[in-house]
Order: sequence, then C-alpha cells, then structure tokens
Amino acid sequence: MRLRVRSRLRSYDRALQSEQGPVATEDGPYPSGWYFARFGEHLRRGQVVPVTFMSQSYALFRTREGHVGMVDSQCCHLGADLSRCGSVSGERLVCGYHAWEFDRTGHCTKIPGMDRIPPRARQRSVPVLERGGNIWFWYGDGPPLPFVDVDFTDDRRRYVTLPGEVSICHGGLLPLAEHVTDVSHWPFIHGASEPMQYVSLRNEGRHFEYRVQPSSPVRRMQGFFRPYILVTLTGPASSVVRSQHGPEPNRDRPFLAAVLGSSPVRDGATITAWRIAVRKLGPDWLLWPVNRLLAVLLWWVVRRNFHADLEILRWTRPPAKPLWVKADGPSVREFQHFYRRQIVGRPQNPQPRHDAVEEH
Repeated sequence: MRLRVRSRLRSYDRALQSEQGPVATEDGPYPSGWYFARFGEHLRRGQVVPVTFMSQSYALFRTREGHVGMVDSQCCHLGADLSRCGSVSGERLVCGYHAWEFDRTGHCTKIPGMDRIPPRARQRSVPVLERGGNIWFWYGDGPPLPFVDVDFTDDRRRYVTLPGEVSICHGGLLPLAEHVTDVSHWPFIHGASEPMQYVSLRNEGRHFEYRVQPSSPVRRMQGFFRPYILVTLTGPASSVVRSQHGPEPNRDRPFLAAVLGSSPVRDGATITAWRIAVRKLGPDWLLWPVNRLLAVLLWWVVRRNFHADLEILRWTRPPAKPLWVKADGPSVREFQHFYRRQIVGRPQNPQPRHDAVEEH
C-alpha cells in the first residue's frame, strides 16, 4: 500500500527553501563524519521530505517499517524531484511521475510495464542511521565509522529525551563545530563562576574526547551543572556532551546529556541542532510528573545557553589569520587539527552502498 504523508513543512524547512536557488556544484571540502539530518520525530512513517546538504538535494524518507533512506532527489529516469513528487510504498520510494520504485540503497526495483531493470536505473544513496533520537547521514571516503555509543538515550525506562531546535546560521561549518571546544567563552556567555580548564583525554586519528572543569573542582560551573563535563566527538560536526560527577568518565549513565550536530546546507547556510536526555529520578509509575517536569526545566536551561551562543555564531566567519592569545588556551586549536585531518578529499559515491546502511 502506498502511503502519502503530506504534512506542513517545519519552520526551518520553509526558511531554507525560501532562500534556495538552483542547486550548485558541491562546496567543500568538508571533513568526513556523521552529520545531522533531522530529528527522528520529524520524519514519520511514509513521509518524504526534501533536504539539501553540501549543495546537493536529497529525498529523505521513512518506510512503512520505520527504516530511513536518503537518495539523490533527481530521478535518474527523466529528472523528476523525488523529494517533492515521491511517495512511500511499503519499503520503497515511488516516483510520482512514472511510478519507478527505489529501495533505500537507491536501486530501482520496479518499472511499470518492464520485466528487466536497466543497470543504470539507480539513485545515489547516502548511508544513514538513527542514534540518540536523531537521523544522521555519513559524508566521507570509505565505509562509515561507528557512531559514538549513546544507547542510554534510547532507554525509556531511565531517560526522558526531548528534541531541541534546528537553527540556521549564515556562515560555514567550522565556526559552529569548533565553538563546542571553546572553553574560554564560558564565563562571559554562560555565566560560569570562574574560568574553565580543558583536559584532553584522547586526540588521535578519528577520535577526539576531552573534559571541561572549573579551576576549583569543588564548585559548580553554573546552576544545574556538575563540576565536570565530558565531551565526545563522533565526527567534527557531531558531539555528545555529558554532565559528570567527577573526573572519571561516566559515559553510560550521565544525569544530563546533550547531543549536538551541525550540517552545511550550501555556501552561506549551515544548520545546527541539539537535543537532551535527562536521567529519571525514579520509575514513571511513581514519579512521571516529576521526571517530565525536571526534563522540561533542563530543556529550557540548555535552550537558554544555546541561544546565548547562537546570537553570536549565527553571523560568525573565521578570519583569514586568527589572532590567538594565551587566554584562548589550546582547545580550539587542537579541535581545528582534528577537523582538518578528517578532510581527505571529496567523497565519490557513483554506486549505492547497501552494506553502508545501518539500521537502528
């Protein structure tokens, strides 16, 4: 049965499309890694939405069984836009022009009136997965790497997870991505009681993890936050920020975690998004109102801090020659080295990759 889910576009979809001209040649190069595509709640079963990343247009869709696919939006037949005229039939995306059917890997599986499918009847596909409540897509050379372990966010018995917001910035990816490591701005933007210390835990190859703490660990950074924060990057544009009781990493059961992601749309437009997971104080049958109220309260705290950054980052562009000073510390420069070593050239995806699609 073909599902036609035609709901109103999200506000960030409308804002992006209102300024969008013809799709240009791919910008970049961008670093390899997982990039934010959409909140999982914002893509229902049977829904197809148009998305643009790295100046390329895609059809992002969810099948009847709940699996997610992301394929080139221009149909290989006669060029119809699958993201706007396409619909979902079972596990396939159906072109609204001539009813060609494509699976999540981009292979054409059915052409009305044809017994043989031409070898060229395929769409370029992008590896996608769902982790931490979000849909992510892979950009890079070779097979996608594993996403950072955020299984605790999907444990509904112990955690309340809430989607945050998707915001549009008018600069490139680097200023948005590196601000997560900029600990020197905390006292001025986020009201931290004293300067923050950056402690590198792992910085090699594709791995980057560090701890943030105040100069005096006995203090709290600010109202609701513990003395320590653990930041794990699963790519230059995606990270998991966990509150911590002490210096020893607690990756599996943090009290509060924020999942952050940014993605280039095209030259001069980059989206950034966040969501949170809050550990419950007890079972829902006993404390449901308290658990929910606590999660909503912390959602507003995180939103307030995010908006404080956003008002600056929305218009930030990196200068040609940054002026580094001692007070900046090493964190941003170390991140930039991590960012640049992931740039390995433009990824080429002439063939769909079935083995690169990972299911949640």
